[in-house]
Amino acid sequence: MRYFSTFTGIGGLDSGLEKIGAECVGFSEIRESSIRIYGRHYPDHKNFGDITKIVPEELPDFDVFTGGFPCQSFSLAGARRGFKDRRGQMIFYIYDILMAKKPEFVVLENVKGIYTHDQGRTFASVFKLLSSAGYSVRAVLLNSAHYGSAQARERVLFLCRRGQDFPEENPVIRDDTKRFRDFRGAYGPKEKLSAKTLTRFVASGGKGFELIGGYDRVNTLTTGVSSSGRRMLVTQDDGVFRKITCREAELLQGFPEGWTEGESMANRWFALGNAVNCAVSDYLFTDYLKRLWSL
Repeated sequence: MRYFSTFTGIGGLDSGLEKIGAECVGFSEIRESSIRIYGRHYPDHKNFGDITKIVPEELPDFDVFTGGFPCQSFSLAGARRGFKDRRGQMIFYIYDILMAKKPEFVVLENVKGIYTHDQGRTFASVFKLLSSAGYSVRAVLLNSAHYGSAQARERVLFLCRRGQDFPEENPVIRDDTKRFRDFRGAYGPKEKLSAKTLTRFVASGGKGFELIGGYDRVNTLTTGVSSSGRRMLVTQDDGVFRKITCREAELLQGFPEGWTEGESMANRWFALGNAVNCAVSDYLFTDYLKRLWSL
């Protein structure tokens, strides 16, 4: 089985396909730091670059198309708009590839908010667009906390099979027992909160921060968690307040420890906060879709 990966990031959605022995015929990613991280682990995978510049007919053949595409408002209806108004709409470039290459299977990932984005019109339009490309489409909501992670991270997966329907089957919870204590590791001086930050934390009443204990789950990791975004704190036995480490974030996202090493802290956090959780991908391809699609 061969797959083509788009909006690849650092390979979260690729994880499950690699575990079932699928062959990557290429990927599409434009962020340089993510390309470097991905390339260190998959040096033989070819990057076709910016999806908006890909000529679909020039791509190699593949059976599975994947992508964690960005969510933007658009409609297929409206005078002189719809398919003609493609500015900034990455889903239309996906559509072009699907129409040209006609892979049997498609798996697209997006945030839970796509259900309500633009009052539900974005979700309906994506669904309609994929159907118009010749696919039977299902959408499922998966939470990484149900598949062996201590992170509550809900994501919508559009599951598409070309030319034939497939059974409706609710995903099942495999492992919802994990808590932060199962992923907590050593920390260094850089993770300790400065006196100034700690004062701000106390003065704010915790606003903009998340206090995590060993028996807690971590809320969805974000791309700015270590710097300008929400700061996540844990309490150690010695009472030190600190940020969670990149190592802990890697494990919470299902990557092996050290997956993002070699990049700046900002790039590592962006890559991890932007990634598809590997535990979700693994369940999807090695269990759920393996049964539904006989992968």
